Amino acid sequence: MPPESGSWSRDVDEVILTLDVDWAPDFIIDDVAQRLVSRDVRATWFVTHESPAIDRLRRHPELFELGIHPNFSQGSTHGATPEAVLQSCLSLVPNAVSMRTHMLIQSSPLLMDVLGSTPIRVDVSMFLPHLPGLQPFPFWMKRRALWRVPFFWEDDLEMERPEPVWDLQPLLDIGPGLKVFDFHPMHVYLNRVDMFAYQKLKASLKRLTEMTPEDAAGLRREGEGPGLLFEEVASFLSAHCLGGRVVRELVPQASSSDGL
Repeated sequence: MPPESGSWSRDVDEVILTLDVDWAPDFIIDDVAQRLVSRDVRATWFVTHESPAIDRLRRHPELFELGIHPNFSQGSTHGATPEAVLQSCLSLVPNAVSMRTHMLIQSSPLLMDVLGSTPIRVDVSMFLPHLPGLQPFPFWMKRRALWRVPFFWEDDLEMERPEPVWDLQPLLDIGPGLKVFDFHPMHVYLNRVDMFAYQKLKASLKRLTEMTPEDAAGLRREGEGPGLLFEEVASFLSAHCLGGRVVRELVPQASSSDGL
């Protein structure tokens, strides 16, 4: 049985690092992963596709949880129906217990499908930007619970704010509560504060996964942005939180699986 409301493990006033892979090329996944490995920082990666770089993430089970990032939109390469999409994604990460949906697509019927036909027990698809006091909570369906972990910051959506925050301290000062960050490897690597360069680059490629370092030449920037904030979050977790925790560890019943 899932825990009753309020029974998650440890204090939830903490920082959690997550990443949506979003079909990033291997050299970028490797670059971002190495920044975490070098600091012994833990993170949950929501996987969209199979690749050698994803396999390299599996070599660090002490640091990385792999979840799924199903794309339920029309024309998805993951499948034409919710059932097909879920099975396709679980073939990539068979023991996954956590997910975040691509484009945050969600509905009660969809969550019921997840509960009824998959091992997923933790969903991180609820975005509540810059909101204090967040904590995991159970979403009950037919006497079963899918634990929902809200997240409060996402790099591409931060770009849409009239006054985006690219510094860690103001985000920590928002107030008590769980602070789940969502980064995309592409945005970490490029460190852009708007989507224009990324969208132009994406439009120029047949497949984003085939992007090369030469394709990104001249597009990376220094200074404030998602890449610099990622570095701040990683350094904070390394220095103050023993590397942090992964999503599945927020819910004791989910942490029994290796999530890899």
